[in-house]
Amino acid sequence: MLQLKKSFHFVVFLPGFIFIFLLSGCMNSFEGGFVTKNKVVLAEQHPNTHFDQEVMVVRISQVLLIGRQLSRAERANLHFERGVLYDSLGLWALAHYDFMQALTLQKKLPEVYNYLGLYALMDEDYEGALEAFNTVLELDPTYEYTLLNRGLNFYYMGRYNLAQQDFLAFYQANKTDPYRVLWLYLNELKFKPNEAKQNLAQRAETLSADYWGTYIVQYYLDKLSVTDLLDKAKSFAEPQSPQYAEVLTESYYYLAKQKLNSGHIDEAETLFKLATANQVYNFVEYRFALFELGKLKNDGELTEQSGVKRVE
Repeated sequence: MLQLKKSFHFVVFLPGFIFIFLLSGCMNSFEGGFVTKNKVVLAEQHPNTHFDQEVMVVRISQVLLIGRQLSRAERANLHFERGVLYDSLGLWALAHYDFMQALTLQKKLPEVYNYLGLYALMDEDYEGALEAFNTVLELDPTYEYTLLNRGLNFYYMGRYNLAQQDFLAFYQANKTDPYRVLWLYLNELKFKPNEAKQNLAQRAETLSADYWGTYIVQYYLDKLSVTDLLDKAKSFAEPQSPQYAEVLTESYYYLAKQKLNSGHIDEAETLFKLATANQVYNFVEYRFALFELGKLKNDGELTEQSGVKRVE
């Protein structure tokens, strides 16, 4: 049986005005667009956004409680469905419990191993995550999003050649998807930086404008400024809509990765925090903004312990 850590070292941040106040001291060096000294662009919060999901959690819980005639497969499916709902609500410990329950009832569930692999990765249990993702592909070789997740696992392990194989296979399955292109680029920056931007430009030619990430690729290629990107965001999604929160989550994350790769640690940290502020819990960018913040915190603590001053 796959053994996965359950400690979940996820970071929690202060909400609302306190959150923005704490960030304001780090904004002096941003140039317009999403973040300035006196302004931070965030989506409006909608209290009822998750109402339908919460209702479904209650209904599934009731069925599991009173459904004594359910088969093991049916109970496993209900635990999985509730786990997915918990995951989308940011209740990852509860989601983990349900996924483990589903696996206890039915062993061959690739979608469950995929989630468990993500949770192991976010807890920096790279070997456990790799085992989970390999299990997914053994059970279902067509489960393509596990290629992304396993690629991310290799990326954060520093095994960039192996990450490249997974990211490339994931990209070849859909060459119109900019997020597949972005992760290839971010990975190539690590082990063949002289080719990364040229490859990004070539792959950008087949991207679909239906994805917000296509505009982020254009920004990476210096075809849009940060201010242009904000203008595109406002035209791509209504600022009052839940979709705008998704757009901002993605934008802040990939802006943060750019700052991190150029060595601007404080700015990257601020942008990663902003990527979490819109609470789009089930997005890759939200999850890995938290992950990156945890790594930055650990790196900062190690630097302090060694007596080395961090230079920006």
